[in-house]
Amino acid sequence: MAEIVQRLWRHFARQEPFGKDAPGFFAELAERAPVVRFDGMWVISGYDLVTRLCTHPGFPMAAPVFQEDVRRDNPQFVRFFSGTMSVRAAEEHQRLRSVLTGAFSGRRLAALRGRIDEVVAELLAEPLRRGEAEFVADIATPLPARVTAVLLGIPPADRDLVTARATGMMNQLAAGFLAEAHPEAGPPITAAEFAELREYVAGQLARRRAEPADDLIGHLAQAQQDGKLSADEAVDMVLLLFMTGLDTVTAALANTLVVLSERPEIAAALAADEQRADRVFAEAIRLRTPVAFGSRQVTHDLSVGTLDFKAGDTVILAFAAANLDPRKFAEPLEFRWDRPITGNVAFGHGSYYCLGSALAAMTAQSLLQAVHHRLPTPSRPLAELPWRQSLAFPTPRVLPVTFAPALAESGAR
Repeated sequence: MAEIVQRLWRHFARQEPFGKDAPGFFAELAERAPVVRFDGMWVISGYDLVTRLCTHPGFPMAAPVFQEDVRRDNPQFVRFFSGTMSVRAAEEHQRLRSVLTGAFSGRRLAALRGRIDEVVAELLAEPLRRGEAEFVADIATPLPARVTAVLLGIPPADRDLVTARATGMMNQLAAGFLAEAHPEAGPPITAAEFAELREYVAGQLARRRAEPADDLIGHLAQAQQDGKLSADEAVDMVLLLFMTGLDTVTAALANTLVVLSERPEIAAALAADEQRADRVFAEAIRLRTPVAFGSRQVTHDLSVGTLDFKAGDTVILAFAAANLDPRKFAEPLEFRWDRPITGNVAFGHGSYYCLGSALAAMTAQSLLQAVHHRLPTPSRPLAELPWRQSLAFPTPRVLPVTFAPALAESGAR
């Protein structure tokens, strides 16, 4: 146990990511060290305790602490992200969350499926023609951004600019809060660009108030008119929706491809039956959870079972380990078709459960079904791939792939 705790400490203290070996480490952590305590910090890996703390009001999401240069150079962005729904107190969080719940209903999402399929087809056209792609840059990164733009109702002419600004916000978050700046990440959003984006969103909301539309911006504009949101809250919610899910879904899609490449028999089963796509995605993100950790801050001294937490303690919920806890998932490192689709914590749990999880699953299903007959495989060994230098996102940074030949081509050979 001492060895695994030391490795966990190095992970946090020395910023040593786990990369492709993440599942093996997290499975061992859940089994051998489900609760680890450092000075002022806990790492919780057991499934039962992770889900219990996710629903406990004494463990709200930790507020972000940005680096000094970001606070100085882009204070409006810092104020925005520090006051988002994600880090509001429980009652405020629930008030804001309730505004969005209907927008992510099964009926509304089902109506989007055809448009998601169109986005997928557009993105895949050129990679399939070439027979190769850099999966992260060409597919996994733009796909969730374009789907979010469709959901929100961003005009097609504006989608590239909005996607670029959303990427800039994620880069700012990574560089200024998550401590994950690297040259390939691209530049963070500037203060001027962020101010311009806020004005753009405010204009879109004003247009929906004048001309109602059945999209998510229209939904938020109506909520503002009904007094459920202030003007600033409506703008902030659109900005947050630009960001949320981009990194998570990108990592989930890339990790799904990694899982398929590690298990050719699963890829073959999907190739033979596209209806397996939803189950493939669910097991893939359990095995290689896109967001490894969630951070919580203890509000006051309290006890949960035999554990005594102090006010101000940081609690790291290891979702990636909880998903590999053998007490919850038999044979946790095995891909099993008979495992329930629901139950894993890849998208969180409780009051902070990702509202867009069903949209992410639908997006992945659309992509997998579109390529099931030409499944892409990595063109380099997994051991040689560069992985993100991130504590939170154990996923490839670059994933070059080749697509299987079309049936007509393979039959002619």
